[in-house]
Amino acid sequence: MNRTRFHILLQYFKEDVISEEEWRELLGMVKTGRYDDQLEDDLLISLDSIGKKNKWTEDIEREMWLGIQTKIQGQSKNTNYRIWIAAAAVLLVMLTAGLLFFKAEHLSSSLKTNTARIEADILPGGNKAVLTLPDGKRVVLTDSTIKQLANQAGGSITKAGNGILVYNMTSLAGNAGAITGKEIFNTISTPRGGQYQVILADGTHVWLNAASSLKFPASFKGKTRLVELTGEAYFEVAKNKQMPFIVHTQNQEVEVLGTHFNISSYDDEKVTKTTLLEGSVKVIAQANQKVIKPGEQAQINRNVAAIKVLPVSIEEAIAWKNGYFVFNDEKLESIMQRVSRWYDIDYEFQGQQGNLSFLGVVERSKNISSLLKVLESTGNVHFKIEGRKIIVMP
Repeated sequence: MNRTRFHILLQYFKEDVISEEEWRELLGMVKTGRYDDQLEDDLLISLDSIGKKNKWTEDIEREMWLGIQTKIQGQSKNTNYRIWIAAAAVLLVMLTAGLLFFKAEHLSSSLKTNTARIEADILPGGNKAVLTLPDGKRVVLTDSTIKQLANQAGGSITKAGNGILVYNMTSLAGNAGAITGKEIFNTISTPRGGQYQVILADGTHVWLNAASSLKFPASFKGKTRLVELTGEAYFEVAKNKQMPFIVHTQNQEVEVLGTHFNISSYDDEKVTKTTLLEGSVKVIAQANQKVIKPGEQAQINRNVAAIKVLPVSIEEAIAWKNGYFVFNDEKLESIMQRVSRWYDIDYEFQGQQGNLSFLGVVERSKNISSLLKVLESTGNVHFKIEGRKIIVMP
């Protein structure tokens, strides 16, 4: 995630919220020269795609240069790096993925610099979930100490101290009766503002995003390894050619032998998305099925049985798992939907928002005010925090 970290630091630089430690980290990354070619290529592409003679672009560039020069001059006693390197880097991040800019049907000719002051704040989500056992007992899971929770047919359940639930399978020889018996199913559920990981009895590692749930057996029996998902999860499936791993969601099934992939299947979203990182995955929807390759995403609309396959950015698809929000030409409504899940907030739009979309990268570990201030930097949207509700205003 070095490239993503690079963009984040550049964003903090432009917003003038970068710490001294982060500033030195950024300059150290620039000094390596590792990003020079990427900066130059992306910069030219970005300027060309927006239009070099666009007055809006010229206003942005002029403001950037003033801010960049002031920042560099303020650090001149401690650094000897060239202004043009930092300028190119910041310009790149502003016009591509670093700082969020809006695209609208009618762009204003200048960038507004006064944004609403956000007084209140809301902490980000964390490691929290609820494990529901077959007898209906509910166990609250947090980040706290390691603890053995229960023994079940085929193994035991241990809550690790780092947001991971582990199912340890006992030896087949010592537990033959339990292994051949009826499957016992558990469900792990994350609330809004929660995330958790679970290592299943076969060694499969699952990361659950906010407002998600996974139903799975204490130990796998039979010819398949079947789990049921609502919401979003990233899977690293343990290989077993004799026992395919199947993920069932509301309108599809995903079948694998052992691979890494991400599924997003929220009830309040129209499209279920399956993104493959490595290996191969078979996506099945009613009578249709497609095998997708790494770097591809299968999309299934709730009202249409057809499976659409598109090339996508893997980094973007699993950014949540790695601790980031990545917005790639994403509409404000979609952004607020994701933000509401992670920060456990409600939101309300007031007034006409226009056709706004955003590009950018923001760390999920930041308080909500940091994210909202970055969105506000576009000049065409403002926010007000009222308790756990966000008012979105033009």
